[in-house]
Formats: sequence, structure tokens, C-alpha cells
Amino acid sequence: MRQGMYGVFVLGLLAACGDGAPRGETPYQLRQALVIGDPDGARSMEVDADCDEPECEAVLERCGSDAYADVVLDEQGEVADVLCYRGNVTLIEIGEEAVATASAGNNTVLVFDGLADGPDVTGDVVLHGNNAIVYGEGADVSVIGGSLAIEKNNAIVRGVTIQGDVSIDKNNTQLSHVVIEGNLTVNSNNVTLVESTVHGSVTILGNNAVLVENRLAGIALLSAKNLTCNGNVRFDDADADGAVADSEVGAEIRCDAQHGDDEP
Repeated sequence: MRQGMYGVFVLGLLAACGDGAPRGETPYQLRQALVIGDPDGARSMEVDADCDEPECEAVLERCGSDAYADVVLDEQGEVADVLCYRGNVTLIEIGEEAVATASAGNNTVLVFDGLADGPDVTGDVVLHGNNAIVYGEGADVSVIGGSLAIEKNNAIVRGVTIQGDVSIDKNNTQLSHVVIEGNLTVNSNNVTLVESTVHGSVTILGNNAVLVENRLAGIALLSAKNLTCNGNVRFDDADADGAVADSEVGAEIRCDAQHGDDEP
């Protein structure tokens, strides 16, 4: 269960970095970045104007200095994408009591708590604004009981479990450290999925998708136009218990970036 344990560690580390911050501040630590996709494992880094590492320069170029970032590397170690969690946002906290539904508008962060008390949102979540973020404290504790619909551009979803389906209908959506128990359907371009687990089907109809270090159920081949892959592995939940044991994880998934046809 490497991916799940790793996600808990990373999100716990970020929470520790921000420990003691007043209520209302961002749940992520600004001017920090996490680099994902390196063969030696993930690594954190400080981001400042004097940095000269290519990953740090990519964060400054795409996010500015007042942000937290996930930096995603391809198989050649080059920067494939950067997920920018900016500081100038509106926060909406779900709180300790579960709610029936939730949504996020423009430049809004929907913040989930870190209590392992079942679904935080018992029904569906809709991102209906541009630059909306869903930010959880880890897929083992932050849970959407229904489905997730992404209806606007530049959305980010991090550190949550979605017990239903995820549908992405707008461009530049990025998902990190999530568990999707239903199906993932990508109808748009420039979508990134990193360090995540999908138990249902994965359908990529758009161009320029980036998939790095994911665990995908029953998939031997990923195929889409201009697809970037790095370190994705197949699993088969033989005992149907909803968890992914090490013994259920198989080979690395092959990547076909030449066409968008489904595997026969």
C-alpha cells in the first residue's frame, strides 16, 4: 500500500509545517513544493527567487512565489506539469459536521478536515468556478460520499476519496493524491492525475493528459493523444475489499501516446 501510506505522510508533513497557523490561512504551506516522479522518490523543496533547480524555476514561472506546488516529472525527469495552490484565495471549510452537498466557485478552496469520521460531504461536490480547489487532509480521512463534477477550468483536487464517479468537462484539471472508487471520465484537455488510485474505469477522451505514479484497476494499456506517462501500475482487487494490498499490485502500465482509440 505504498501510495496510500505515502499520501498520508506527505499531507501530514504539510499540516505539521503549518501547525499553529490562525484559522482562515491556507491549509498548505506557501513557498514550498513537492517533486513527484523522481526514481529516487518524492522530495520537498523550498521555493524562493534565488533557486536555480529547474523544478523550482518551473514553480516560480507558473505559480509565482506566493504558492504551494506539486511538481510532476515525466520518465526523462523533465517537468511535465506543475500544480499551483495559490495564496490569494477564498476558503470554505467543511467543518466537523457532514454536509449533504458542496460546491466551489472562482478562486475558492474547499477545505476538508482531518477526522476519520466517514464522508465529510455525503452527496455530490461540484466545482462550478474557475481556479477552484478541493483540498483534503488525506484520502483516508477526507471523503466525498457522492460524485465529483468539474465544470470549469483550472481545477485542482488533492487528498480526498471520491466514493462515486469523477467527470472532468473543462481543461487544465489536476488531481493529486486522490482515491476514486468509481469511474474517471476525462472529456477535456490538459488533465493531470498523479499519485492516485482509481478503482473504476479510466476513460481519456481529451488531449495532453499527464499520468504519473498512479494505481489503476485492471488496466494494461493507457492510450490517448499526446499522453505523458511515468510509473503507473495496474492492480486487481482480488478480494473485492476496496483496499489495494501489495500482492494485488501488478506490472507497470504501458503508455500509447499516438492515438486515442480504446484498447481492443
